[in-house]
Amino acid sequence: MSQQAHETVEVKGVRASNTNMDSSPRHPDDDVKRETPAVTDAGSCPVCHLIAGVAVGMATIIILTGLLLYLGLFAAQEAEQTSKTSAKELMQRLQQCQKERHDLNLMLHIVTQDSRCSVCPVSWLWWKGHCYFFSVGLQENRQWNESAEFCRGHNSSLAVIKDSAEMEFIQGVMRKFPQLPFLWVGLTDSKQEGQWLWWDGTDIQHYMQVTVEWDAGHRDCADLRGDGSLFAAECEAYGPWVCKRAS
Repeated sequence: MSQQAHETVEVKGVRASNTNMDSSPRHPDDDVKRETPAVTDAGSCPVCHLIAGVAVGMATIIILTGLLLYLGLFAAQEAEQTSKTSAKELMQRLQQCQKERHDLNLMLHIVTQDSRCSVCPVSWLWWKGHCYFFSVGLQENRQWNESAEFCRGHNSSLAVIKDSAEMEFIQGVMRKFPQLPFLWVGLTDSKQEGQWLWWDGTDIQHYMQVTVEWDAGHRDCADLRGDGSLFAAECEAYGPWVCKRAS
């Protein structure tokens, strides 16, 4: 019995000891420590690195693809807008050219109907159905007979002034050129002293009431002054002249 009692005591001691161990105070972190799973070191997982790299690469490709698509769409829109603008500008230019062509055709029609452009030679002036040549452009003076010969050589004659309007026209040209203090005109009394006749054979006052001043026996040719008066002069004198012809 003593041996069984001893074993019982030992068992009880063990149980008591176990009971004492279980009944000791428990720290709250003990359960957390037991429940927290073990953390695996990333450096010890090559597969994780591979998966992460593939994911980053795919994300980059997706971003670049989206960016390229956006740029392509933007470029297409810009090209379409530019195309529309270019087409509009071309249409406007075409319309402008058509308008200019119409204006030129109209101007050409007017010019061809105007005898000033179609009939009068170069350097001649047109006025009311006639062409006039003023010798100021030749930079030379001639005698009355030489001037008359020049006009005949150009299918014209020294000017026969038939009314005050024509007189004013010639005076207006003379005022523009100071080197034209007077002009030889088609008026002379060389056939009969004192009887002044125009180049066409009509009397001096046939067209208008004018007279020749300074008339004398040796002054048989008339020149026109800037104020519209006619003066007798020696035909051998040198001076500028004006020719006239029908347009």
